[in-house]
Amino acid sequence: MEWLVFLFLMLLAFGLFWRLPSVNAPLRWGFAGLLIATVVCAWQWQGSKVSLLKANQTFHEKLPSEGGPHGYVSSDTCQSCHPEHYESWHASYHRTMTQYVEKDRVMTEFDRVTLSYHGRPVVIEWQDGELWATMDDPEWLYNTPIESLKTSDHPPSTTRRRLGMMTGSHHMQVFWMPSGHGNSQEIFPFCYLKEADRWVPFKDTFLRDPAMSHYDQKWNGNCIECHVTLGQTRPISPVATKTQTAELGIACEACHGAGDRHVELNRNPARRYKFHQSQEPDPTIVDPQDLDHERSSMICGQCHGIHWISDSRDYYLNGIRFRPGGLLNQNKKPVRAAHLEEQPWLEAPLRSNPRFLSDRYWSDGMVRVGGRDYTAMVESPCYLNGELSCLSCHQMHHPKPGSEDMELWLDDQLKPGMNSNESCLQCHESMRANITEHTHHLADSSGSSCINCHMPHTTYGLLKAIRSHQIDAPSIKTNLETGRPNACNLCHLDQTLEWSSDHLNQWYDQPKPPLNLENRRIAASVLWLLKGDAGLRALTAWHYGWSEAKQASGEGWQAPILARLLEDPYSAVRYISERSLKTYDGMEALDYDFLADPESWKASKDNALAEWKSNQSEINSLDAPQRVLFRSSAEFDERLIQAMLAKRVNRSMDLQE
Repeated sequence: MEWLVFLFLMLLAFGLFWRLPSVNAPLRWGFAGLLIATVVCAWQWQGSKVSLLKANQTFHEKLPSEGGPHGYVSSDTCQSCHPEHYESWHASYHRTMTQYVEKDRVMTEFDRVTLSYHGRPVVIEWQDGELWATMDDPEWLYNTPIESLKTSDHPPSTTRRRLGMMTGSHHMQVFWMPSGHGNSQEIFPFCYLKEADRWVPFKDTFLRDPAMSHYDQKWNGNCIECHVTLGQTRPISPVATKTQTAELGIACEACHGAGDRHVELNRNPARRYKFHQSQEPDPTIVDPQDLDHERSSMICGQCHGIHWISDSRDYYLNGIRFRPGGLLNQNKKPVRAAHLEEQPWLEAPLRSNPRFLSDRYWSDGMVRVGGRDYTAMVESPCYLNGELSCLSCHQMHHPKPGSEDMELWLDDQLKPGMNSNESCLQCHESMRANITEHTHHLADSSGSSCINCHMPHTTYGLLKAIRSHQIDAPSIKTNLETGRPNACNLCHLDQTLEWSSDHLNQWYDQPKPPLNLENRRIAASVLWLLKGDAGLRALTAWHYGWSEAKQASGEGWQAPILARLLEDPYSAVRYISERSLKTYDGMEALDYDFLADPESWKASKDNALAEWKSNQSEINSLDAPQRVLFRSSAEFDERLIQAMLAKRVNRSMDLQE
């Protein structure tokens, strides 16, 4: 129709111009040629647009689709009746957990970036609003050992791949490429790290054994579990999928259930008015606040938990069977590592995957990886013997969308006051009047913070330490048995396990376990930092930059110890150590790249030590410098530090955060 109108207008213009008496023949034919050229150009322009449209349509057929299964109506349908809830959700990181790639959604601005993946060139650039990567063929790249990439005798053909999907928008953004097998997506080797403002190899953002090769993930078989609303992998062959989701990202119906019946019945204004007036819950939709503490927490637990897929065929074809308001125990079962005897169905899976527990839990079954807060919380006495739920401290909608308060809320989506002692006092009211009597710390100090002692940062994830959501009490015995650091020494970095054991015994009658000579004479944090496994080193390095620990432990002595981790074999440990080291005076401008070569790391470590020596004449804050491996208040014990490093726990780690 558009072409008929266009041609009619062209002919009309030609006819009117031709009939003008004052126009001579050459001018008439010149005008005719101009019109013909216009039509040809328009035809070519439309052809290119149609080709681009078809190419874009073909490309999107290679991506997981939205719009299923039956009953799900999408968050946009909710907006008209619930505009404020929609606005606060729309601003959240839940919504942007998975998105199609568009220029205004990418966390950083660029036109073209040239990167190097272990010596192999990777170029990403925008073209007509599309993000393209020029790189080695991914199949060759991910099947070639990292140490062989630079010296390979068989360089692959270069390929140009369009990036179609991305995961994350809070701390980092991961990108995905169609694999060519249905709509299966494979990982792009680089992601954007927001804090560092740089592109880094995806595998280097995880606490992962450097001896392991590439992190060759498939979105449809992994990330789909939690990063969309009701994802269904739907395999059509061993390598290909026809994946669909109700919605990309974590949307309204992930928490409230399918909305079709709710929408249909509430088209009746009388019904809407009735429920507004009565304040009764609407039975056609799930409100997590109306559920008991177990079922409301399971809504969060469908993603924020550690699970085992018990019926893989059913799961991959239909997605998770759990629906909000129901029980989380169907084809995606929660795993409680502290109660394996109650889960006999886990015996065979754990035999087939012997690292499953160690890559996720401390040895006593406490969760040690981020994003699994539900699994941790359900082991807490406050949940088991009380009514603690995720909603005790968190809220998924902010009451004042667009406000400055909401911007602060976005990080953790906490209720007002829940980052203070009010989070515990809302239930433990009797403690309000005698907090210092219980804590034995000054009322306004970090030592009188309930969560610092009972929810310490013993969980690792996203290149930092995160609070444990299993509410527990500090225990030196547990520290020794599991390797999990205790809250006392994560704050008092300059003190020994014996010091903490003495105080826990004096204040709370906690029995004192037997301690070896090291644990009586050397600060626990120093032992963890130099001798611990990679996960423990990462947690401890983070605490060395934690302002509350620095306040309790003094400053000036940490740099010579922490600088040793600039040479750590694990990239995540190096990154965290650099960040903490730069919080100390004189270290802010330290030249260091956690992805450079080992010689560069050594040079940066030596520079840090030299800087400390030139600016640090003595350590006035320490009553016993020997506890932190100093011969005196002005000289560290290099021999002893090297001896500690030689005893480092080198067991392989791949924490599944």
